[in-house]
Amino acid sequence: MHRSPLRSVLLLCFAAVSVSGITREYFLRIEEVSWNYAPSGMNLIQNRTLDEDEEASVFLKRGPQRIGSTYKKAVYKQYSDATYRTEVTKPVWLGYLGPLLMAEEGDTVIVHLKNAASRAYSLHPHGLNYSKGNEGALYPDGTGPELKRDDAVAPNAGVTYVWTLPESHGPSTQDSNCLTRFYHSHVSPPKDIASGLIGPLITCRRGTLDLHGDSSGDYLYALLFMVSDENFSWYLDDNIRTYITNPARNLKEDEDFIESNKMHGINGFLYGNLLGLSMCQGNKIHWHMFGLGNEVDMHSVHFHGQILTALNHHTDTISLFPASSVTAEMVADNPGHWLLTCNINDHLTAGMQTTFEIKKCFPNVHKPRPHGELRQFFIAAEEEVWDYAPTLPTDGEAETFVTRGRNRIGSRYKKVRYVEYTDNTFTTKMLRSPQEQHLGILGPVLRAEEKDTIKVVFKNKASRPYTIQPHGVQYSIEQDGTLYHNELEESHTAKKLRELKKQPRVVTPPPAALVRPGTVHTYEWTVPVGAGPVQGEADCLTYLYYSAVDSVKDTNSGLVGPLLICRPGSLKKGVQKNYDKEFHLLATIFDENLSWYLDDNIKAFTTAPTTVNKEDEDFQESNKMHAINGFVYRNLPGLTMCKGDKVAWHLSGLGSETDINSLYFQGNRFIYRQNRRDSINVFPHISHTVTMEPDSMGQFEVVSSTVNNYRGGMRANYTVEKCSIFQRQGETMLHSKTYYIAAMEMDWDYSPNRTWEAEMFRGQENPAHVFLDKQGDS
Repeated sequence: MHRSPLRSVLLLCFAAVSVSGITREYFLRIEEVSWNYAPSGMNLIQNRTLDEDEEASVFLKRGPQRIGSTYKKAVYKQYSDATYRTEVTKPVWLGYLGPLLMAEEGDTVIVHLKNAASRAYSLHPHGLNYSKGNEGALYPDGTGPELKRDDAVAPNAGVTYVWTLPESHGPSTQDSNCLTRFYHSHVSPPKDIASGLIGPLITCRRGTLDLHGDSSGDYLYALLFMVSDENFSWYLDDNIRTYITNPARNLKEDEDFIESNKMHGINGFLYGNLLGLSMCQGNKIHWHMFGLGNEVDMHSVHFHGQILTALNHHTDTISLFPASSVTAEMVADNPGHWLLTCNINDHLTAGMQTTFEIKKCFPNVHKPRPHGELRQFFIAAEEEVWDYAPTLPTDGEAETFVTRGRNRIGSRYKKVRYVEYTDNTFTTKMLRSPQEQHLGILGPVLRAEEKDTIKVVFKNKASRPYTIQPHGVQYSIEQDGTLYHNELEESHTAKKLRELKKQPRVVTPPPAALVRPGTVHTYEWTVPVGAGPVQGEADCLTYLYYSAVDSVKDTNSGLVGPLLICRPGSLKKGVQKNYDKEFHLLATIFDENLSWYLDDNIKAFTTAPTTVNKEDEDFQESNKMHAINGFVYRNLPGLTMCKGDKVAWHLSGLGSETDINSLYFQGNRFIYRQNRRDSINVFPHISHTVTMEPDSMGQFEVVSSTVNNYRGGMRANYTVEKCSIFQRQGETMLHSKTYYIAAMEMDWDYSPNRTWEAEMFRGQENPAHVFLDKQGDS
């Protein structure tokens, strides 16, 4: 059995047996290092040098006014004992993260911390119990000097922290064996963390850990997804002095310079430079993922070709936010080098990507093929003119987005869509029924049950290459629909023939990853047992499929559709049999500035195309269509149901950092994983299924409650009709309560007492002045 590569780390955690648990002792030192976010000097995902890659060079290429890929940082390092002479070698995949700290319920954790850096730092844990004298966090808490020594460890000083893990802090009965937590410096947390002082902490159920980690798994990996903002680092000035010979006068205020220092990394690596994520086919993997950072640090972590279990839910994409963490379990099924990416558009482009390898090991693992139904679809990519607002809205704010003019495209754009056909001749389109009119720009709904095989015959009728990349299913590495540098396994015969001819190996994209115009490719995906809904969930899980030659440009051009993975026996003739209605909603800002067809649209729809400045901010804003299924400002048709119908709503998100949506259903409520709600968060590449039995009749709105997206037109009407003479509007209640509420204007002071603030930021820059001082105050 293959076990965790953490053996050397955990052996050096000294353990003393006690009555309630064991004592785990660590020796850590804070040191300043030079950290390279891309040691290869390349975008390894696309096998490009920095000179060949415009996006990667923004962050990684050193220049006259650019730092490049290497920065001075502070990190936690582990040593074998109190002499601090022998450093414990950590796995390469940990990157700049501190060592992995682990504990079971009942354990005591002792950390001896030495500070070899040039400024004061500390060590603060999440998920463990501690006294005030072991908190490791500097803030005005009213404690005396004897309880403040742990808060900030001066250079060349040290402190010992003692923490415990009571059962109340450990996993609950619904959790995995181990929870993902983290530790960091807490003298000035935003700057300390941006400087590099962060590490993983795993808290486990009693009896779970052995010498290699969680005994129920084969490998354990901890991953931090974060935009490391080097502009916030304590060492920004040092890095400017070291790597920029003659810095411009106002360099730190330059927007392009600021952007170049935002490193979109996984454990401190960009563009595939995170190495060492390797496992054998059949291994059980525990992924411990966490996020930190700023408001841009919302992450949709996609494991290509895999099915994970997280929070008692099956998925292939994990959602992370600052200070959030998730433990996911995965069985490594299909061999290959698989993509692991953050699917937030900006983050994907900026390099938050890597690969993990599933190897064929001895003994070979036999994976039986599923024996369910074969579900076949015929889909083409076709270009057409799409109208976001067939009925022009009267809303004054809509004018920005839908009015055509000299330098404005208006509401009609050339786009590309997935279109369903009846067979592989691709001559007869599958007409949409009245129940499908609401799909709008979305491709056809693909549905399958556990054990089924999905076969999609895809013809590219567009003018450029496209693909189909699915969520929620498994497939061989040859069927991955994303274009990246992937050296597929070479057959023995081909290798021998090439070597005989003394030819180098030429890696070309597999057909699934680059379907050229006029060609056809057949995709085959499987739905394994355990990929569908668990008890308490709706009958079908909601996913997306999309094109991923360049997923950012392809999806903004229009190529996206819904995919349902259902529990066995829930489909009849390819549709859900336990629901009266089924609706699919995709909430996203289609950014037409990122479409392949922007130039075509400028020529076709602006009245003075030669005068258009594509860099003009107002022009760019006018092309951001805040849509539901490709419609804005209540133009989405077909959302009609009867009172009392059992309705399945399949909700998905797509896009970038601005696509944070809370979809709110006015007038009615729904059930989501056994909870009653009327709104739900939807983020890029994250999907949900909710069940509604509407009891309020009339026309209502479903909207994004995110202010900018609501004002931009992300709204649709849905109608609940009276379909029976016995139906009434609402129920008769036995009791009523009356409240008297008035709206009153008043002066509100956001910070009536600024004593705490003054103490917190004594001797350093006070950020509160920006928000709390009157203009002209010092």
